[in-house]
Amino acid sequence: AVIENSYGGAKDAKEFCMKSQWVSYESNKALYEGWLDHMWNDATGVMLWMSGASYPSMVWQTYDYYFDPNAAYFGCKKASEPLHIQWNPLRDDIEVVNYHAFDRTGLTATASLFNQDGTLQWTRETKLDIKEDQTVACFPLEQPETLSDTYFIKLSLTDSDGKQLSDNFYWRGKEDGNYKSLLQLPKVSVCKNVTVKKTGKEWLIRAVLKNEARPPALMLRLKVAGEKSGRMLLPVFYSDNYFSLLPGEVKEVDIRLYDADTYGEKPVLEVLGFNL
Repeated sequence: AVIENSYGGAKDAKEFCMKSQWVSYESNKALYEGWLDHMWNDATGVMLWMSGASYPSMVWQTYDYYFDPNAAYFGCKKASEPLHIQWNPLRDDIEVVNYHAFDRTGLTATASLFNQDGTLQWTRETKLDIKEDQTVACFPLEQPETLSDTYFIKLSLTDSDGKQLSDNFYWRGKEDGNYKSLLQLPKVSVCKNVTVKKTGKEWLIRAVLKNEARPPALMLRLKVAGEKSGRMLLPVFYSDNYFSLLPGEVKEVDIRLYDADTYGEKPVLEVLGFNL
């Protein structure tokens, strides 16, 4: 029902699986971000039931039966950063959470709203200091009337030298939960620079991706396969996956896998995405 109402349904199993990753990423990240907002006043924690399925499944897992990490895994990972910037939907404001990153001073929190065509509609930033085990509310979001039916919230937290410490990305509908306008997004290409090398018993892959198009490139998924067979290789460890790139945005991802899991093939990187 969520895929039908929010994303316009699916014509086949492949499209259903792709759109289900949106739901998994959003809902699992929200579990941890909701807890982060309350953890200082509540001794409870968060536990995911069946985070890894012992049989092939399409729900309730952060990695699947074949050891492929799903979007849910990377949503949980994003929310579990030691120093994390997030949107609080109840107060509609931006906050920074210092889970275990020592006391920090001279930070800058930035929030920007983009239309689905990639145009900037609103931005604001503020300076802050934060102690370890503290949450700091920064400023409220303001939604201008020029926002498209689906719009994006991009957050960034940097230190005094401008180094990015945390970033975050949300998609929201002017009608709550309705993202069907994303189906109108044009197809885009993402420029990628990939290096692959073998070190001992491991393969190391570094991918630098850049969106050189005007529209955002949404829900990019990196996948490692065998060069000759095209067969997906597993398990593979990604520094990040299932992410989106705004116009001009660059993302660097480190990937590693054991040579024993390559079946004697050289690994190659494939890039998939919602509107690639």
